[in-house]
Amino acid sequence: EFAGLQTGANKWLGRDDTAQLAIGDQRILYTDIAAHTLKVTQNGKTIRTFPVTNGKSGFTTRSGTKVIIERLSQVKMNSETVAIPKDSPEAYNLDVKWAMRVTWTGEFIHAAPWSVGSQGVANVSHGCTGMSTANAKWLFDFVRAGDLDIVTGSSRIMQPTDGVGVWQYSYAGWKQQSALN
Repeated sequence: EFAGLQTGANKWLGRDDTAQLAIGDQRILYTDIAAHTLKVTQNGKTIRTFPVTNGKSGFTTRSGTKVIIERLSQVKMNSETVAIPKDSPEAYNLDVKWAMRVTWTGEFIHAAPWSVGSQGVANVSHGCTGMSTANAKWLFDFVRAGDLDIVTGSSRIMQPTDGVGVWQYSYAGWKQQSALN
């Protein structure tokens, strides 16, 4: 019961309220950079495993627990937004389908039809997780914003500021973030 609880200077909660909340199925992705796979689980059971490609040398995909931040059916990806100049041999300017953002710093899971020959075999991307168009569409339709992608296999560790970073803290580290400390 929170009625009467003071929430600020001259502010109190006026009444208790009730609400109903429905929680959907648990959906967790497991991306293994070294094995070039993305495993999809629902309620703890593997339902699909896809071949993928991740970041090549110099563009290593971050390991860590990531969150699907947003889903975009199509997005323009331009290397200049991640500090790769347009005259660089690494430059790109692509219309990408079925993009699922997992970091604020430019990592997505998305359709990468140009890399299908490397998916399941080698890491050739600029840090994103690339999939065939059909596989990316299936995943895009399956996941929701808020679902997890647990990524392993690289020494580049996701930092709390790279995305929805709460999963990067240990319990002790999380407690240190409290305003009560």
